[in-house]
Amino acid sequence: MAITKTVSGDNYELLLRGRIDGAAANELEQDVLGAIKAGAQAIFINLSQAEWICSAGIRVLLQYYRQMKASNKVLLVSRPSPGILEILEMTGFKDLIVESTQARA
Repeated sequence: MAITKTVSGDNYELLLRGRIDGAAANELEQDVLGAIKAGAQAIFINLSQAEWICSAGIRVLLQYYRQMKASNKVLLVSRPSPGILEILEMTGFKDLIVESTQARA
């Protein structure tokens, strides 16, 4: 898995490519923590080029979604690939953490 970070003001986008397994979930967590420590108000996890995500990856998304929300900040999945969207639908988290078209107003 590879992560590309794009910063625009206090908005961060993390583009993930490939399979998000346990090791990749740890890498994602470190990048999300880095963005939070840098003062991110919004973090968008772009999964358009991700093929698969394990439970550890979903845990990272949910943990930091909740942490950011508690601080009136945003962490959302953007542009999930069909495979990722299917996994998030099966786990019941799609409606919670996938960016809607209104999220980046």
